[in-house]
Amino acid sequence: MIASTEAGYLVSSYLAWSAVVALLVLAGGWAWSHWRHRRAAIRHHGVEQSVRERADSFRYLVETAHEGIVVVQNKRLVYLNPRMCEMTGYSEAELKALPTFMPLIDPSAREVMLANHLRRLSGEPSPQRYESLFLKKDGTSYPIELSGVSIVWKGEPATLNMVTDISARKEAEQKMQYLAHHDSLTGLPNRYMLHERLQQAIALAQRTGVPLAVLFIDLNGFKQVNDTHGHDAGDSLLQQVAGRIRPLLRDSDTLARMGGDEFVILLTQIKQPEDVALTTARIEAAMAPAFEINDQALRCGFSMGAALYPKDGTTAQALLNRADHQMYAHKHRYYQREALLQS
Repeated sequence: MIASTEAGYLVSSYLAWSAVVALLVLAGGWAWSHWRHRRAAIRHHGVEQSVRERADSFRYLVETAHEGIVVVQNKRLVYLNPRMCEMTGYSEAELKALPTFMPLIDPSAREVMLANHLRRLSGEPSPQRYESLFLKKDGTSYPIELSGVSIVWKGEPATLNMVTDISARKEAEQKMQYLAHHDSLTGLPNRYMLHERLQQAIALAQRTGVPLAVLFIDLNGFKQVNDTHGHDAGDSLLQQVAGRIRPLLRDSDTLARMGGDEFVILLTQIKQPEDVALTTARIEAAMAPAFEINDQALRCGFSMGAALYPKDGTTAQALLNRADHQMYAHKHRYYQREALLQS
Protein backbone atom coordinates (compact mmCIF):
# COMPACT_ATOMS: atom_id res chain seq x y z
CA MET A 1 0.00 0.00 0.00
CA ILE A 2 1.26 3.43 -0.93
CA ALA A 3 0.51 6.57 1.15
CA SER A 4 1.05 10.17 0.17
CA THR A 5 2.36 12.95 2.39
CA GLU A 6 1.54 16.64 2.41
CA ALA A 7 4.91 17.33 0.84
CA GLY A 8 4.06 15.08 -2.01
CA TYR A 9 6.40 12.25 -1.13
CA LEU A 10 5.19 8.70 -1.20
CA VAL A 11 6.06 6.65 1.94
CA SER A 12 5.54 2.92 2.41
CA SER A 13 3.58 2.07 5.62
CA TYR A 14 5.95 -0.84 6.16
CA LEU A 15 8.90 1.49 6.28
CA ALA A 16 7.06 3.81 8.62
CA TRP A 17 6.32 1.03 11.08
CA SER A 18 9.90 -0.21 10.80
CA ALA A 19 11.14 3.20 11.79
CA VAL A 20 8.78 3.31 14.75
CA VAL A 21 9.93 -0.13 15.94
CA ALA A 22 13.58 0.88 15.56
CA LEU A 23 12.98 3.99 17.61
CA LEU A 24 11.20 1.93 20.28
CA VAL A 25 14.09 -0.54 20.36
CA LEU A 26 16.62 2.27 20.67
CA ALA A 27 14.56 3.92 23.40
CA GLY A 28 14.22 0.61 25.24
CA GLY A 29 17.94 -0.05 24.93
CA TRP A 30 18.74 3.39 26.23
CA ALA A 31 16.33 2.91 29.11
CA TRP A 32 17.83 -0.53 29.94
CA SER A 33 21.36 0.83 29.77
CA HIS A 34 20.39 3.82 31.91
CA TRP A 35 18.70 1.53 34.43
CA ARG A 36 21.76 -0.73 34.59
CA HIS A 37 24.12 2.21 35.03
CA ARG A 38 21.86 3.73 37.69
CA ARG A 39 21.63 0.39 39.48
CA ALA A 40 25.42 0.00 39.36
CA ALA A 41 25.86 3.56 40.63
CA ILE A 42 23.46 2.91 43.50
CA ARG A 43 25.24 -0.33 44.31
CA HIS A 44 28.67 1.37 44.15
CA HIS A 45 27.40 4.19 46.33
CA GLY A 46 26.12 1.61 48.81
CA VAL A 47 29.51 -0.11 48.88
CA GLU A 48 31.27 3.21 49.39
CA GLN A 49 28.82 4.10 52.14
CA SER A 50 29.36 0.71 53.81
CA VAL A 51 33.15 1.09 53.58
CA ARG A 52 32.95 4.60 55.04
CA GLU A 53 30.73 3.40 57.88
CA ARG A 54 33.06 0.50 58.68
CA ALA A 55 36.09 2.80 58.56
CA ASP A 56 34.35 5.26 60.87
CA SER A 57 33.43 2.46 63.26
CA PHE A 58 36.99 1.10 63.24
CA ARG A 59 38.42 4.58 63.81
CA TYR A 60 36.02 5.12 66.71
CA LEU A 61 37.01 1.79 68.29
CA VAL A 62 40.72 2.59 67.95
CA GLU A 63 40.42 6.15 69.24
CA THR A 64 38.28 5.19 72.25
CA ALA A 65 40.05 1.92 73.08
CA HIS A 66 41.12 1.33 76.67
CA GLU A 67 44.39 -0.08 75.33
CA GLY A 68 47.13 1.92 73.72
CA ILE A 69 47.45 1.09 70.01
CA VAL A 70 50.62 2.00 68.18
CA VAL A 71 52.35 1.22 64.89
CA VAL A 72 56.15 1.10 65.11
CA GLN A 73 58.23 1.42 61.94
CA ASN A 74 62.01 1.80 61.91
CA LYS A 75 61.81 1.92 65.72
CA ARG A 76 59.66 5.06 65.57
CA LEU A 77 55.99 5.57 66.41
CA VAL A 78 54.23 6.36 63.13
CA TYR A 79 50.66 5.90 64.34
CA LEU A 80 49.11 5.92 67.80
CA ASN A 81 45.73 6.38 69.43
CA PRO A 82 44.83 8.87 72.20
CA ARG A 83 45.16 6.22 74.91
CA MET A 84 48.91 6.01 74.27
CA CYS A 85 49.17 9.71 75.11
CA GLU A 86 47.15 9.22 78.30
CA MET A 87 49.31 6.30 79.41
CA THR A 88 52.69 7.87 78.69
CA GLY A 89 52.07 11.53 79.52
CA TYR A 90 53.36 12.62 76.09
CA SER A 91 51.41 14.48 73.41
CA GLU A 92 50.90 12.82 70.03
CA ALA A 93 53.43 15.17 68.44
CA GLU A 94 55.99 14.42 71.14
CA LEU A 95 55.57 10.67 70.72
CA LYS A 96 55.95 10.83 66.95
CA ALA A 97 59.02 13.06 67.34
CA LEU A 98 60.88 10.50 69.47
CA PRO A 99 63.85 9.03 67.55
CA THR A 100 62.97 5.54 68.85
CA PHE A 101 60.43 3.95 71.17
CA MET A 102 63.16 3.27 73.77
CA PRO A 103 62.38 6.31 76.00
CA LEU A 104 58.97 4.70 76.66
CA ILE A 105 60.56 1.53 78.07
CA ASP A 106 61.92 1.13 81.58
CA PRO A 107 65.73 0.69 81.39
CA SER A 108 65.48 -2.77 82.96
CA ALA A 109 63.21 -3.98 80.13
CA ARG A 110 64.72 -2.28 77.07
CA GLU A 111 67.00 -5.11 75.95
CA VAL A 112 64.22 -7.71 76.01
CA MET A 113 61.70 -5.36 74.39
CA LEU A 114 64.04 -4.47 71.51
CA ALA A 115 64.96 -8.12 70.93
CA ASN A 116 61.28 -9.13 70.74
CA HIS A 117 60.55 -6.25 68.35
CA LEU A 118 63.38 -7.20 65.99
CA ARG A 119 62.46 -10.89 66.06
CA ARG A 120 58.87 -10.05 65.22
CA LEU A 121 59.96 -7.90 62.27
CA SER A 122 62.25 -10.60 60.90
CA GLY A 123 59.57 -13.27 61.20
CA GLU A 124 61.42 -15.19 63.90
CA PRO A 125 59.45 -16.74 66.79
CA SER A 126 58.70 -14.14 69.48
CA PRO A 127 56.19 -13.85 72.31
CA GLN A 128 52.88 -12.60 70.96
CA ARG A 129 51.89 -11.36 74.42
CA TYR A 130 54.09 -10.64 77.42
CA GLU A 131 54.42 -8.34 80.43
CA SER A 132 57.00 -5.59 80.69
CA LEU A 133 57.68 -2.18 82.25
CA PHE A 134 57.01 1.17 80.59
CA LEU A 135 58.19 4.62 81.57
CA LYS A 136 56.03 7.74 81.73
CA LYS A 137 57.29 11.15 80.65
CA ASP A 138 57.78 12.10 84.32
CA GLY A 139 60.00 9.03 84.86
CA THR A 140 57.39 6.91 86.64
CA SER A 141 57.68 3.21 85.86
CA TYR A 142 54.49 1.17 85.42
CA PRO A 143 53.67 -2.42 84.38
CA ILE A 144 52.12 -3.14 80.99
CA GLU A 145 51.02 -6.11 78.93
CA LEU A 146 52.03 -5.93 75.26
CA SER A 147 50.78 -7.93 72.31
CA GLY A 148 51.95 -7.33 68.77
CA VAL A 149 52.05 -8.62 65.21
CA SER A 150 54.13 -7.76 62.15
CA ILE A 151 52.32 -5.79 59.42
CA VAL A 152 53.04 -3.76 56.29
CA TRP A 153 52.49 -0.04 56.82
CA LYS A 154 52.51 2.12 53.67
CA GLY A 155 54.54 -0.51 51.84
CA GLU A 156 57.17 -0.96 54.55
CA PRO A 157 57.56 -3.56 57.37
CA ALA A 158 56.20 -2.47 60.75
CA THR A 159 54.65 -3.85 63.92
CA LEU A 160 51.15 -3.24 65.24
CA ASN A 161 51.16 -3.25 69.03
CA MET A 162 48.46 -3.18 71.69
CA VAL A 163 49.60 -1.92 75.11
CA THR A 164 47.55 -2.39 78.30
CA ASP A 165 48.33 -0.64 81.57
CA ILE A 166 48.08 -3.42 84.19
CA SER A 167 48.95 -1.31 87.24
CA ALA A 168 45.57 -1.91 88.89
CA ARG A 169 45.80 -5.65 88.29
CA LYS A 170 49.31 -5.83 89.71
CA GLU A 171 48.27 -3.84 92.78
CA ALA A 172 45.36 -6.21 93.35
CA GLU A 173 47.66 -9.22 92.96
CA GLN A 174 50.16 -7.75 95.42
CA LYS A 175 47.38 -7.01 97.90
CA MET A 176 46.07 -10.56 97.64
CA GLN A 177 49.60 -11.89 98.05
CA TYR A 178 50.12 -9.71 101.11
CA LEU A 179 46.82 -10.75 102.70
CA ALA A 180 47.63 -14.41 102.03
CA HIS A 181 50.82 -14.11 104.12
CA HIS A 182 49.97 -11.43 106.69
CA ASP A 183 47.54 -10.93 109.54
CA SER A 184 45.01 -8.26 108.53
CA LEU A 185 44.69 -6.83 112.07
CA THR A 186 48.33 -6.40 113.09
CA GLY A 187 50.10 -6.54 109.73
CA LEU A 188 52.36 -9.27 111.10
CA PRO A 189 53.28 -12.39 109.13
CA ASN A 190 50.66 -15.10 109.61
CA ARG A 191 51.16 -18.79 110.36
CA TYR A 192 51.73 -19.61 106.68
CA MET A 193 54.57 -17.15 106.29
CA LEU A 194 55.99 -18.21 109.66
CA HIS A 195 56.16 -21.83 108.49
CA GLU A 196 57.93 -20.75 105.29
CA ARG A 197 60.49 -18.69 107.17
CA LEU A 198 60.96 -21.37 109.83
CA GLN A 199 61.68 -23.96 107.13
CA GLN A 200 64.23 -21.61 105.54
CA ALA A 201 65.82 -20.88 108.94
CA ILE A 202 66.14 -24.59 109.70
CA ALA A 203 67.81 -25.19 106.32
CA LEU A 204 70.25 -22.36 107.08
CA ALA A 205 70.94 -23.73 110.56
CA GLN A 206 71.66 -27.17 109.08
CA ARG A 207 74.22 -25.67 106.69
CA THR A 208 75.92 -23.33 109.15
CA GLY A 209 75.51 -25.25 112.40
CA VAL A 210 74.27 -22.06 114.12
CA PRO A 211 71.16 -22.69 116.27
CA LEU A 212 67.80 -20.91 116.14
CA ALA A 213 65.01 -20.44 118.68
CA VAL A 214 61.23 -20.38 118.61
CA LEU A 215 59.27 -18.45 121.26
CA PHE A 216 55.55 -19.06 121.72
CA ILE A 217 53.60 -16.23 123.42
CA ASP A 218 50.01 -16.31 124.67
CA LEU A 219 48.35 -13.35 126.43
CA ASN A 220 46.95 -13.94 129.89
CA GLY A 221 43.40 -12.75 130.54
CA PHE A 222 42.75 -11.73 126.93
CA LYS A 223 39.22 -13.18 127.01
CA GLN A 224 38.42 -11.02 130.02
CA VAL A 225 39.54 -7.91 128.12
CA ASN A 226 37.20 -8.81 125.27
CA ASP A 227 34.29 -9.61 127.58
CA THR A 228 34.74 -6.53 129.76
CA HIS A 229 35.81 -3.84 127.30
CA GLY A 230 34.60 -5.19 123.96
CA HIS A 231 36.26 -6.71 120.91
CA ASP A 232 37.51 -3.33 119.64
CA ALA A 233 39.52 -3.02 122.84
CA GLY A 234 40.82 -6.55 122.33
CA ASP A 235 41.88 -5.69 118.77
CA SER A 236 43.64 -2.57 119.98
CA LEU A 237 45.47 -4.58 122.62
CA LEU A 238 46.73 -7.07 120.02
CA GLN A 239 47.95 -4.23 117.80
CA GLN A 240 49.76 -2.58 120.70
CA VAL A 241 51.38 -5.87 121.75
CA ALA A 242 52.70 -6.27 118.20
CA GLY A 243 53.91 -2.68 118.25
CA ARG A 244 55.87 -3.22 121.47
CA ILE A 245 57.55 -6.50 120.55
CA ARG A 246 58.41 -5.89 116.91
CA PRO A 247 61.03 -3.14 117.52
CA LEU A 248 62.92 -5.45 119.89
CA LEU A 249 63.79 -7.93 117.13
CA ARG A 250 66.43 -7.97 114.41
CA ASP A 251 65.56 -7.73 110.73
CA SER A 252 66.42 -11.42 110.38
CA ASP A 253 63.92 -12.39 113.11
CA THR A 254 60.18 -12.87 112.63
CA LEU A 255 57.21 -11.94 114.82
CA ALA A 256 54.05 -13.69 113.63
CA ARG A 257 50.47 -13.80 114.84
CA MET A 258 49.16 -17.35 114.84
CA GLY A 259 45.58 -16.31 115.52
CA GLY A 260 43.59 -15.16 118.55
CA ASP A 261 46.02 -13.94 121.20
CA GLU A 262 48.89 -16.23 120.19
CA PHE A 263 52.19 -14.92 118.79
CA VAL A 264 55.35 -16.74 117.71
CA ILE A 265 58.85 -15.29 117.49
CA LEU A 266 61.53 -16.86 115.31
CA LEU A 267 65.06 -15.95 116.38
CA THR A 268 67.63 -16.92 113.74
CA GLN A 269 71.41 -17.30 114.08
CA ILE A 270 71.60 -17.60 117.88
CA LYS A 271 75.32 -17.06 118.49
CA GLN A 272 75.18 -17.48 122.29
CA PRO A 273 72.69 -19.43 124.42
CA GLU A 274 72.09 -16.36 126.60
CA ASP A 275 70.82 -14.43 123.53
CA VAL A 276 67.39 -16.06 123.98
CA ALA A 277 67.26 -15.10 127.66
CA LEU A 278 68.19 -11.51 126.80
CA THR A 279 65.41 -11.31 124.20
CA THR A 280 62.79 -12.71 126.59
CA ALA A 281 63.90 -10.22 129.24
CA ARG A 282 63.46 -7.32 126.80
CA ILE A 283 59.99 -8.59 125.91
CA GLU A 284 58.98 -8.83 129.55
CA ALA A 285 60.19 -5.26 130.16
CA ALA A 286 58.32 -3.95 127.12
CA MET A 287 55.08 -5.66 128.14
CA ALA A 288 55.18 -4.48 131.78
CA PRO A 289 53.71 -0.96 131.38
CA ALA A 290 49.94 -0.62 131.15
CA PHE A 291 48.27 -0.41 127.74
CA GLU A 292 46.22 2.72 127.02
CA ILE A 293 42.94 1.58 125.48
CA ASN A 294 39.82 3.77 125.28
CA ASP A 295 41.30 6.18 127.82
CA GLN A 296 41.84 3.32 130.25
CA ALA A 297 45.05 1.80 131.52
CA LEU A 298 44.93 -1.99 131.09
CA ARG A 299 47.61 -4.41 132.15
CA CYS A 300 48.07 -7.64 130.28
CA GLY A 301 50.50 -10.37 131.22
CA PHE A 302 51.63 -13.18 128.99
CA SER A 303 52.96 -16.71 129.08
CA MET A 304 55.93 -17.73 126.96
CA GLY A 305 57.64 -20.97 126.02
CA ALA A 306 60.88 -21.52 124.11
CA ALA A 307 62.36 -24.24 121.91
CA LEU A 308 65.90 -24.43 120.53
CA TYR A 309 67.10 -26.04 117.31
CA PRO A 310 68.48 -28.70 117.27
CA LYS A 311 68.21 -29.43 121.00
CA ASP A 312 64.38 -29.44 121.18
CA GLY A 313 63.59 -30.50 117.62
CA THR A 314 64.83 -30.52 114.06
CA THR A 315 61.56 -29.85 112.22
CA ALA A 316 59.28 -26.82 112.17
CA GLN A 317 56.37 -28.67 113.74
CA ALA A 318 58.52 -30.24 116.44
CA LEU A 319 59.90 -26.85 117.46
CA LEU A 320 56.45 -25.24 117.50
CA ASN A 321 55.00 -28.11 119.54
CA ARG A 322 57.82 -27.89 122.06
CA ALA A 323 57.50 -24.11 122.45
CA ASP A 324 53.72 -24.43 122.73
CA HIS A 325 54.08 -27.10 125.45
CA GLN A 326 56.51 -24.89 127.36
CA MET A 327 54.15 -21.93 127.04
CA TYR A 328 51.20 -23.86 128.49
CA ALA A 329 53.36 -25.07 131.38
CA HIS A 330 54.23 -21.43 132.08
CA LYS A 331 50.55 -20.43 131.81
CA HIS A 332 49.54 -23.20 134.23
CA ARG A 333 52.01 -21.87 136.81
CA TYR A 334 50.68 -18.34 136.23
CA TYR A 335 47.09 -19.32 136.97
CA GLN A 336 48.19 -21.33 139.99
CA ARG A 337 49.83 -18.19 141.39
CA GLU A 338 46.73 -16.15 140.63
CA ALA A 339 44.57 -18.67 142.44
CA LEU A 340 46.82 -18.56 145.48
CA LEU A 341 46.75 -14.78 145.57
CA GLN A 342 42.95 -14.73 145.43
CA SER A 343 42.47 -17.44 148.07
